[in-house]
Amino acid sequence: MRRPAALSLLVLGLGGCSIGKGVGAASGSLYEYGCDEAGDYCAPTGECGTEASPAPYDLKPRYFAGEPIDDLRQYKPGSGIMNNRVVIRLQRSGKQIELNDVLTFDIAASYEVGRCVRGRVDPDTGQPDWDPADCYRASDTGPGRVRVQYDADVHAALTLHATCTANVVASAISAPVPLSYAADPPPVVANGAWESWVELQELGGAAQADRAPTEREPVSGKFRIDYGERIYATSFFLTLIDDHVVSAAINNRPKPDPQMGATLGGDPTTGRFDFDVQRGQGAQFFP
Repeated sequence: MRRPAALSLLVLGLGGCSIGKGVGAASGSLYEYGCDEAGDYCAPTGECGTEASPAPYDLKPRYFAGEPIDDLRQYKPGSGIMNNRVVIRLQRSGKQIELNDVLTFDIAASYEVGRCVRGRVDPDTGQPDWDPADCYRASDTGPGRVRVQYDADVHAALTLHATCTANVVASAISAPVPLSYAADPPPVVANGAWESWVELQELGGAAQADRAPTEREPVSGKFRIDYGERIYATSFFLTLIDDHVVSAAINNRPKPDPQMGATLGGDPTTGRFDFDVQRGQGAQFFP
């Protein structure tokens, strides 16, 4: 079972004048208990967040990084589809990760996400060439909306090392936690109305919006993101919960009290990113 991107290998990207350039937004509401020695997380306005009433939060990302990771393993044994990844970071600044507020998107299956972005329709069967359980497309030329969760093709996580001194990670969920604690299975979600998602218009060479859906080529099993290519998310919405709660639910352990939670995004003014992947220097671990 895949885990959140809490220990994903990232490239810090300190070299070169264009490294880290991009545009984006990541704001919403948040709480973190024991944020620092002064107490819980409080917004600059003085409003302190609780689980019942989170306080306003704005990451104000000014540094954007993407690290393609070629994986020799196959996504599914015998499929011929490679498990290539790309890890995306939105940071408050270009400082080290451990000194930053960082929002991470880990695309764990570039092939599957690429199929959603491409939006191909099989000309013989008329069936969409993407998994509707994880992908929703509102139009032929618009972005592909991809489900975000620890066991999905895209994971997301947030840490607040610049704002807080506590080492707490919040992971995105697309269905209500407590997950395995729930008495009933999560409801079927229609039209991409998951609790966490990202809409991608550009993902390297995945998009073929200039062609009719039935004329688009199948995504290669070796599809990957390369340096110099664009990653453009028109919007995202994330529901984030303390990773200790998520881990306990996955392993069917008693539910701990969450120390952190947040919602970020929802429209292009509060959640988006657009940048070109550039080669950086020096490897770092997250968080």
